[in-house]
Parts: sequence; structure tokens; C-alpha cells
Amino acid sequence: MASNLRKEDLVISHFLEATGPWSDSIVIGGGYALIIYKLYLVDQNVENSPVGTSDIDSLIPRKLPKVSQKDLANHLREADFQVLFKDYETPATQSYMKKICGEEVEIEFLTDTLVRKNKDKNIVIGGVTAQPLRYLELSLVNATPFQTYKGHRGRVVSPDAWIFHKGLTFPRRNRLKKYKDLYGVWYAATQLEEFSKKAVEKLHHLFQRHPSWAKTFQKNISLWIENATPQDWVYLEMQDPTGKLKKNHFLHRVNDLLVTNHFL
Repeated sequence: MASNLRKEDLVISHFLEATGPWSDSIVIGGGYALIIYKLYLVDQNVENSPVGTSDIDSLIPRKLPKVSQKDLANHLREADFQVLFKDYETPATQSYMKKICGEEVEIEFLTDTLVRKNKDKNIVIGGVTAQPLRYLELSLVNATPFQTYKGHRGRVVSPDAWIFHKGLTFPRRNRLKKYKDLYGVWYAATQLEEFSKKAVEKLHHLFQRHPSWAKTFQKNISLWIENATPQDWVYLEMQDPTGKLKKNHFLHRVNDLLVTNHFL
């Protein structure tokens, strides 16, 4: 295990334990997906660890199977997670907070938009409020199992689906989060050796299955590169503390490997 990610391993184990039998219905995404790849799914000789995060994006389907007499929210409350209400929507956007290993960890629940009405309306699932997010079905159906060093089993968004989803959604994000998303695309596609190579191969298969989304992905990445200012490149490079992310490397690896025309 990477010594600088020991805390994250404990956080993931604690979260999976807290969710109990509901953990089988949760797919972990966001920045913690990169951490899970590095911790459990790649050769541990790979040196470059991803940037840390305190947020765990938890993806759940709109309908959960009945696996416990206690709903997901009850399991989290019994594990001493505190609910934080973030707006005045009905139902209100919420997250679950707890200090783990000395750090405040925030859990947010997300779901897909595969409904005819109220696609953008929050929905209560298993007692927790989930925020709908477009294209999320990609991540829910393309999940990879993993096991923590404590033996807790979970599921994480597969790297190909993770890259695809970030490329589709990052233009809607605020400026700073765009840099984080693009850093994540670069990291997942280039920094995990054979794992990254296979992720890119599988990504092209996803492109073939979703050609219209593939065009959107290509357009989003291309437009950002075309319009990026020198300051944008500085901020993007600053996302990687190892100093490996440089403009030329990003253009060569991400633009050439991910933004191609053979799948269109």
C-alpha cells in the first residue's frame, strides 16, 4: 500500500462498514475513485499517487433492493455520520459528515436522470437524498469490484467510464473544479501504467457504444484546449503535486489518446 494513502484506506473501509449491506448497491466515484485505483487495482510499484480528497461521491440507482430492515440513512446515522442540509430544495440537498482519521469526510449521494419527469429534482432513496446527474448511468453500469486492506468489499466506477463521464460533464463545473476534472482524466489515462492503457482501450469501446456522447466528449476536450489561456495551463499543471503534468504531455497523451476520430 502507498504509505501516503494509508488514511484513505481507513476512510474507505470505515465508509463501507458504515453502509453495511447497502454497500453492494453503492458505486464510489469522484476523486476517491482515483485513490481506489491506486490503492487496490494497480501494481503497487506505480509511484504517482493521486491528489487526495475528503469527499466521497456515492452513486446509487433510483431503486434499491431490500437488503436490510434499516435503510441506508439509518446505517449512516448509527455510524455517527451527521446530516448536513445544503439548500432549501424539496427534498433538500444533503451530505453526511464525520471526522475519520482526524479529517472531516463528506459523503454525497448521486443518481441517474433516467426518468421522464423531474429529471433534475432531488430524490430520496433508501432514506438519503440523492442528486440526479446526467450521464451517471455510465458509471452505475460500469463498476469494478475492489477490496480494502481490512477486507471490506466495494465497487468503484471503472476508469474508462470515469474518464468518459468527466469529459462529458466538466464544462458545467466551476473553473477550479474543471482543472481537477481534467487532472483526473490525465491521471487515470496516463499515470497507472498497464491499468491506464487498458482503461483507454475500454474507453474507445464505450465511444463506439455511445457515438453521440463520444462526439460531445471530443468537442468538450477540444474546445477547452483551443480556448485555454497560459494561466489555465498553469492552474492545470498545479493540480499535480509531482510535477509530471505538463502542457505538452497533456496535449500528447490526453489529446492524442482520448480525443481521436476512429470511433466517430
